[in-house]
Amino acid sequence: MLKDKIMLGALIGIISVTFKLISNYAMYMLGWTNIVFWQIVAARFLDKNDLSKPAALFIGAVADLTVSAVLGVLFVYFIYFFGRKYLLIKGIGYGLLIWATLLGTLLGQSVEGKLPQTPSGIIVTIIAHFIFGLSMAVFTKLLFKDDAASNKLIEKIKLIKASFPLVPEPISKPISFKIKNKNTLSKPIKLKPKKLIKED
Repeated sequence: MLKDKIMLGALIGIISVTFKLISNYAMYMLGWTNIVFWQIVAARFLDKNDLSKPAALFIGAVADLTVSAVLGVLFVYFIYFFGRKYLLIKGIGYGLLIWATLLGTLLGQSVEGKLPQTPSGIIVTIIAHFIFGLSMAVFTKLLFKDDAASNKLIEKIKLIKASFPLVPEPISKPISFKIKNKNTLSKPIKLKPKKLIKED
């Protein structure tokens, strides 16, 4: 199971969303927000008057777990193709990107009229998605042991080069000449003048 990237990614997504929901419920109990996250998700499907019913929590749970499993698969493949470097930063950024895109745009219009949010409630959703992304990175590091696709490609290129060398070795080495005594060429020759007149 852990070798299958789709199943592994779905598992990582579900584990990570569990930590997100725990943090959301803890902040709900502290009074930082007046709604839980499953109500926000259920607002996309149900009327305003039905969001306080148990059915709303069930519908929100199914939708949230399904989307989180898909997001986990996408994150595993993202790490597989782009590598594990700065994994925690990638995970946190991934979680905040989900908050900005899904909650900020897709769910925002549906929730706005049905579940009015306070500034503290919006901050709670940011913190919850921060924890979601962080958990995604941590469990990917613990459970996903496969090498990145880029590393495998580099290894294949090395094997091909070792099997089929593309650059032939030279048949003979180039001949170089060295001048042993360089000073003999540059040293000036001195000529002594002869005497033309003899003395008596």
